Amino acid sequence: MNIIEVKNLSKQYGKFTAVDNISFGVEKGTVVGFVGKNGAGKTTTIRCMLDFLKPSSGSITINGRNAQQQSAQIKAFLGYMPSDTSFYENLSCNDIFRLCCDISGTPMDKAAELCSYFELDATKKFKDLSLGNKKKVSIIQALLKNAEIFVLDEPTSGLDPLMQTRFFDLLMKLKQQGMTIFLSSHNLSEVQKYCDRALILKDGKIVDDLDMRSLVPTLQQMVSYTTKDGVQHKFENTEDINQLVKKLSQLDLVQLEIKYASVEDEFMKYYKE
Repeated sequence: MNIIEVKNLSKQYGKFTAVDNISFGVEKGTVVGFVGKNGAGKTTTIRCMLDFLKPSSGSITINGRNAQQQSAQIKAFLGYMPSDTSFYENLSCNDIFRLCCDISGTPMDKAAELCSYFELDATKKFKDLSLGNKKKVSIIQALLKNAEIFVLDEPTSGLDPLMQTRFFDLLMKLKQQGMTIFLSSHNLSEVQKYCDRALILKDGKIVDDLDMRSLVPTLQQMVSYTTKDGVQHKFENTEDINQLVKKLSQLDLVQLEIKYASVEDEFMKYYKE
């Protein structure tokens, strides 16, 4: 069952078409990545989904509700994180979270728990935070809501690797609880690792819809080795892995690597002209 349905969505700014007649669905309980270079139309699509922008044409349905006609109802069960983090500069993080909790009816204990998890000092004013800590504030305010759907626009940009891992560990727990997560990202390795699907957007059009669970086995298997006498060889393996290992076992090896070609290489062909 698709909890998000986008049909023939277009958005024009004068003569410029930012999003060009795209359609896709997101199944309940899945993590879907929205991938594309800057200016591809990712944020415009997300803003149309949340009724921050009005589509030029097409329709968007979220959990059975029209995104433009029933926007207030949708926002009651949807958590959103924008790509650009901006809050009142002179408020402390605790004040920001208290406001969010008052609006959503969430206990402040949850904010304290998330601050501890992400190692954020919530007593500091927002203006005094580093870029990474400002991003944490944005993440926490989105996760404070007891939402069924999370729409996250570039959630990990600015986070260090440890916090990126913690963030996705938490998202995977939400997924196990039946939550649906739609996120845009430039981090292709995280899309490969954590997303069930990846929608590739280019110049306002969806150019591919990849099932990440079945993509890796179809990638090229690359083999490289070095023998004891210094011979180095690298090639693409096209035969059964067991036969390959049998042949390699007859060599006097000092180094061997067998790996799939990077999923990032697969994505990069869409980024290039």
